[in-house]
Amino acid sequence: MARGKTKGATSFVSVSLETLNSILRPEASVMVSRRYAETLGLESDNIKVTSNDMKKEIKGKADIGTSPVELKVIDF
Repeated sequence: MARGKTKGATSFVSVSLETLNSILRPEASVMVSRRYAETLGLESDNIKVTSNDMKKEIKGKADIGTSPVELKVIDF
């Protein structure tokens, strides 16, 4: 079984701020890349999370934001 990203796979997607604002509470924490936060001069906290932790968090909030979210993938 192959591991790692497949050719052409990306780690980032583009979601409009309008879409995020429509489903997130104003006090919600949003995960962004460390480089992005540094580039914008944002204060941030380091996190240590596994993909399994993220899946549990998402499943626990299944009732929030059940409407489809439009995503646009940009290949850098």
